[in-house]
Amino acid sequence: MKKKNVVLLSTRTTHHFFFINQLSKISNLSVVFEENLFKPKIKTKHNYEKKQNLFEKKKWFNNKKIKISKNIKILNVKNINNTQTINFIKKKNPDIIFSFGISRIKDKFLNKLKKNIYNFHGGDTSFYRGLDSHLWSLYHNDLNGLKVTLHLIDGNLDTGNILIKKKLNLKNSKKLYQLRLLNTELCVKIAKDFLNDPKIKKYKQKNIGRYYSYMPKELKNIVNNSYEKKIKKIYNDNK
Repeated sequence: MKKKNVVLLSTRTTHHFFFINQLSKISNLSVVFEENLFKPKIKTKHNYEKKQNLFEKKKWFNNKKIKISKNIKILNVKNINNTQTINFIKKKNPDIIFSFGISRIKDKFLNKLKKNIYNFHGGDTSFYRGLDSHLWSLYHNDLNGLKVTLHLIDGNLDTGNILIKKKLNLKNSKKLYQLRLLNTELCVKIAKDFLNDPKIKKYKQKNIGRYYSYMPKELKNIVNNSYEKKIKKIYNDNK
């Protein structure tokens, strides 16, 4: 089967680099990296995130340099909504455009591009939109919200038609710092499924979830400290 031409809009992080490497194996991939993301005014950094990066580096990159294939065409932009991004996409003429971990795509950008963009959202958009969705789900003791949603971008935040929604398998995730790895690997699987069948039927969201912003450090501490007990309870209840 001929590989599809794909453009990914993303950022330079460990988990996105892993996703890019996996996606490049099954597509002719080009990437636009957004560099100037919004920085919150509140304190959000938590120690578990350092463990998260180390865990991912060991699992995915064998503790070697975190890098992507040199064969991938890359564009670096300060803001994803600029004209450079549009021109790059039009030049590549992709079959599919994915986004993963970028700032909001504006209506003006979509109107000029005139192509569908499919976004990977780490969360259930019917209940948790915006940022840190898995963390907010955990904060509300809603383990059912630990999903990945592939949806169409429509100019609003995480309100577009849904193509695929799958639950995370938490069985091998005893610590919070392991959760992002599961999320990313599920995104890879969903991307493969969609590339194999891009005509998957879309459906309108029956319920539009509440929008959440960055989770403060103090609340992350609560989520981190309670995560292991929550996961143990799931599997004890299912025995």
